[in-house]
Amino acid sequence: MADRELSVIHRYRPLVSSYEKIANSYLEERLAEMFTKVEPVMIDFASKAEADNAQTVFFDAIGQIEGKRDSVTQTFFKSIKAGFNQFLNGGSIVYPKPIIETDDEKQISLVKDSDLELHIAIQAMITKAKNRNHQDLYQLVQRLSVLRQGKKIAGQDVPACPAHIATTFQIAALDYELEQKLLLILYVLFEKNVLVDIGQLYKQANSLLSEAGIYPHLAPVIDIHTRDSIKPTKALPDTEDTIAKKVPNESKTCRTEPLKNEDFELGEEVFRSILTLLTERRRSDPRFKNHPEYLPDGNLEQLRSKPELVSALHEVETPKNIDLQIVSADAFSYLQPEERKTAVITSLQNRITSEREDIYQKLDTNTIPTADLDTIELVGMLFEHILDDDDLASLTKALICHLHTPYLKLAVIDQTFLTDADHIARKLLNLLVNAGRRWVDENNLNAGIYNSMHKLIQALMSEFKGDFSIFEHHYAEFLDDLRALEHKTKLLEERTKEATRGRDRLEFSRVHANEVLSEQCAEIEFHPVLNRFLFSLWKNYMTLLLLRNPEIKGGKEWRSVMMVINSIIKANNALTDLETRQWLKHTLPSLKRHIEEGVEFIGSGGEPSEYTQLKVLFDEWLTSDIKEVANVHPEKAVPPTGPVVKKPATKKKKTRAPSAKQKAVLETVQQTKIGSWFEFDEPDGKLQRVKLSWYSPVTNNHMFIDRFGNKAFILPTEVLVTRLSNNTARIVDPNRFPFVDQTLKKIYSMLRT
Repeated sequence: MADRELSVIHRYRPLVSSYEKIANSYLEERLAEMFTKVEPVMIDFASKAEADNAQTVFFDAIGQIEGKRDSVTQTFFKSIKAGFNQFLNGGSIVYPKPIIETDDEKQISLVKDSDLELHIAIQAMITKAKNRNHQDLYQLVQRLSVLRQGKKIAGQDVPACPAHIATTFQIAALDYELEQKLLLILYVLFEKNVLVDIGQLYKQANSLLSEAGIYPHLAPVIDIHTRDSIKPTKALPDTEDTIAKKVPNESKTCRTEPLKNEDFELGEEVFRSILTLLTERRRSDPRFKNHPEYLPDGNLEQLRSKPELVSALHEVETPKNIDLQIVSADAFSYLQPEERKTAVITSLQNRITSEREDIYQKLDTNTIPTADLDTIELVGMLFEHILDDDDLASLTKALICHLHTPYLKLAVIDQTFLTDADHIARKLLNLLVNAGRRWVDENNLNAGIYNSMHKLIQALMSEFKGDFSIFEHHYAEFLDDLRALEHKTKLLEERTKEATRGRDRLEFSRVHANEVLSEQCAEIEFHPVLNRFLFSLWKNYMTLLLLRNPEIKGGKEWRSVMMVINSIIKANNALTDLETRQWLKHTLPSLKRHIEEGVEFIGSGGEPSEYTQLKVLFDEWLTSDIKEVANVHPEKAVPPTGPVVKKPATKKKKTRAPSAKQKAVLETVQQTKIGSWFEFDEPDGKLQRVKLSWYSPVTNNHMFIDRFGNKAFILPTEVLVTRLSNNTARIVDPNRFPFVDQTLKKIYSMLRT
């Protein structure tokens, strides 16, 4: 039965349709392949049958299966489609035959004896397919659960799962009305042709969902099938539910979500210790000398109850709109960069203090229980620590600090915000801080997540009245925005890498072609026309060949390339040497053919001028007075008109031996993983944070991208080593620990000192 609460979210329905198309395409191809195997297999069985009537059974089966092929196929795909529809509408996939594990004796006893062998065969192929593809099926279950409101679905409710496909074929095959042994043969064919490679379908489905932003970085589940050391008698195989519990939480999230770290999980005991330390510190504060809880005979009845305090907090007028005017523009313009940073922090700190003191004044601190005073102060300390986060831009700090008062009210209403790592408001604050670190660039606010943060914070400031569902809504919405941004950035980064790889290969091919020419033509003085032909047109042809296939050397095309080079080198003497001229006259038709093959490959749209000039030059040489040239001594031959270009032999550059520090830095660079972050000092005093996206072992270049996937710059290894050695660049480790958890630990340590 369909369940609206579990039906696929509307925006994800096209993904399910795409998955269905992929499944249908795979199944159509594999079923067709299976049907082609029916005849040879049945003939093989018939040839081994001892009696004629037994042979006839197999021959008749060929006709029966082929005759009903279309109707069985139609029934099969109709049932597959029904399963996808049931998934879309929030229902469970309906199985006409029960799904019974082959080792479940109690359930197997319910199956009719006549069907038992067929049932066991179907269940066995299902189990084998599940075991072979448990990694892909686990990930598919997680991703499809997201499409259905995030509610976990059962493994057998995955459309086109092994159970769905196998039992669907089992029902469709009943139309053949074959005897049991023939059905078993058909089942074996189905398994070998359809189910054995079903993992291809699940990989495609996972790729489809991942690229759409559904758990793009979902970690694989621990492979329980390779643990030979675990004896079956002591441990049963994990179910999908227990497997899901073993996977780290971050594997189910987008990359920007904070990491989980047990070192930062603060329990109730530590939280109470913080409150105790705050209470003791406040005892010496003259502002609280008349508080009834600090007086021996204090009147505790004047303290507000929790409902009264919450009601009073809601009545306190607080800012409803974002104000990003941290420091006046005039004052700001006279400050140096470090002074500006200090001014921003001071201004925001004063704002947080002012908001807290305003609440104290309006509510009268002597009416607020110390436990709630502790909470109010602790929330203020949390937001003050945001100001100390060096990874957050000033504008981001100013924006997030607008949540101080809403979160102060929230913590008083529900103190578990400070003790429960999974509290939705706490998760949202952690996510906002992490997103601000990673996805906000003050120089290009529209490119990242800033606008979404601004919208979210404005909504919380104006809408929060004590209903926590608003945090659920905005958390989900903001997470969607982050995933979309990550997906967009990933695509842009891949395009950037692909373009850079292409340019890198082109440059390598060009350099390689030039090296080959320089080596072949070293110390040779060419006629300018010949020089231009070789080092322009022919080098371009060589570059394209190497670009297409770096391993082309030794092939027919490369031999043709080298033949042309050697021929041009030899032809360079044709003006002064009769024997060479005669050779050129004989070789020219073949030489032209090889050159024209290269010209055609380049595809310039017409005959290149370099080739035209070459042909004209050769024609002039071949039609000049042979006798005159023959009587001229080679050393006294008239030199070619125009400047003579001499290609010197390449020499190795002398390099200074690296210092011990540079060697150590080089080793660090070589061990640095792709995806690591770097900071570079800019000439204007600013810091540029970039990610190492790609390294070329061919050209020894490192490509860096900005936080949004755009290419920032490319540095050769030696330049990167130099920058790191002179401390104008650093490898940094972005802080992805949950902000609230990490800050509470800092506060605890600070209060104990």
